[in-house]
Amino acid sequence: MAGAFEFTLNGKPVRVEAVSPNTMLLEFLRGNGLTGSKEGCAEGDCGACSVAIIERDAKGKPTYRAVNSCLMPVCLLADREVVSVEGVGCSKQMHPVQRTMAEGYGSQCGYCTPGFICSMFEGYYRDDLHTQEDLDEQLAGNLCRCTGYRPIRDAAVEALSERADTNGNDAFSERLKKYKANLGAAEYEFAGEKFFRPASLGELLRLRKENPEARLIAGATELGLDITKRYNKFRTLISTEAVVELKEIKSTASDWHIGAAVTLTQIEDQLGEEFPALGDMLRVFGSRQIRNRATMGGNVVTASPIGDSAPVLLALDAKVILTSEAGERTLPISEFFVSYRKTALQTNEVLKAILVPRGISKSGRTRKFEWFKVSKRREMDISTVAGAFVVDLDSQNIVRHVRLSYGGVAAMPARAKKTEAALLGKVWSAETIQSVLPILQTEFTPISDVRGSADYRSGLIANLLRKFYFDPVEKEVTDLKSKPKNIQRLLTSSPAKTPPHESAHKHVTGEAMYVDDQTNGMLEVWPVCSPHARAKIVKRDATAARQMPGIQAVLLAEDIPGV
Repeated sequence: MAGAFEFTLNGKPVRVEAVSPNTMLLEFLRGNGLTGSKEGCAEGDCGACSVAIIERDAKGKPTYRAVNSCLMPVCLLADREVVSVEGVGCSKQMHPVQRTMAEGYGSQCGYCTPGFICSMFEGYYRDDLHTQEDLDEQLAGNLCRCTGYRPIRDAAVEALSERADTNGNDAFSERLKKYKANLGAAEYEFAGEKFFRPASLGELLRLRKENPEARLIAGATELGLDITKRYNKFRTLISTEAVVELKEIKSTASDWHIGAAVTLTQIEDQLGEEFPALGDMLRVFGSRQIRNRATMGGNVVTASPIGDSAPVLLALDAKVILTSEAGERTLPISEFFVSYRKTALQTNEVLKAILVPRGISKSGRTRKFEWFKVSKRREMDISTVAGAFVVDLDSQNIVRHVRLSYGGVAAMPARAKKTEAALLGKVWSAETIQSVLPILQTEFTPISDVRGSADYRSGLIANLLRKFYFDPVEKEVTDLKSKPKNIQRLLTSSPAKTPPHESAHKHVTGEAMYVDDQTNGMLEVWPVCSPHARAKIVKRDATAARQMPGIQAVLLAEDIPGV
């Protein structure tokens, strides 16, 4: 196997060798002196580690996507292009998003600023960012704890307004126009740890069979947590990103065909308008950085009882296509989940695609379809309870088709089938809803955990169905367009013309150096505690530092009698 691979970093080729495939891109960047990207949480919540990669959108067009470098193993970057904050611009030649951030006083401590810049960088080159809601969603994956979001948001608006005036033609736009590469096959090995990226489904299945212990990896937003938070190391990783059959998203008159490795951003772009409830779900499915990498196939295969996509797919009567060297089989999504965190996938099988039916159950009917999520935060939070509801009504307002699906109330996502049966053939009315609530309350036995008690969840089960009937979702979208494809300035007055504070230019370019960034040649001092209180030190063992990196000595002590 190959002992090295290359990727493009800030316009220059980088050779990677003697690095574990389990090493995250963030660690690799900082270890090579690009310390603008920060580690704030190591789980994709804060956005301080954000960088941009060149990806292809749902139509195959090259585009920039902000991603969490703390969750992206560096081996996934083979033959890709990455732009870190240092590559966006420097203090002598800043990008518009950096300049407006500095001039608009968008940073104070500056720790989170490089991540914001990379998210704004993606937004700058999007041609589908037109509303206040779009902009909020673009920045929702970045946290700031000292500056406040208004100046940051205003800086983004100012940069986008300037882009609209200049059509955004610059070196980064030209790089996208010239980008021709498609992901191909790759392999890499170091110290017995292997990485494969097959380019065909047949090759994927062969590698899967030959390496039964291997972990499949697509977006790595789940597996990355195993590495950064659970400290797991995987001997063999097999990427699905270059398998054409798993990257397809296409439609027929009856179904949408979503490849298992299609990202959530691509799904939102393609299906969000046809299925508004699906779009609602995706907009609070992690951050945009997460959705730029995460796949619906990966979310389904984890079989989490609180996975956001499962209730929607259950409500839509989706199906899954499973494939192996022995052939393919298709299952209703309701049969795919078999128990807690377990699916119907057999040995050597992989999820190939998800099939989502289009349209209502029969012509002449009207459909009501909504998705609800209850969580402690609106964005970037795990569901306490989620519900997706579909009702098809005939001209007499009679229920002719119904699906009530829930997540977070049982060991796996599930439908309320008894309640569905009770609703069929009934008039869609408040009285009908009230009459089936006692049945609904018996269908699930939720548990208590840190997100909510069993009683709380039981109440939500009924209340979400009530909300579905009594409170139809009203969507208000404020258009920012002053002319086609232009972003209107939101500022009530022009940005302050006074010079930005002294550190701003270094904050926005990643040039500001923090203590943890200055690792070369520094002496680190760590306290070493004695195992005994008020003891006499009898020996200092400096050799232990070789086994305990960062600790320069170990004290051996003995109790002092009478103390």
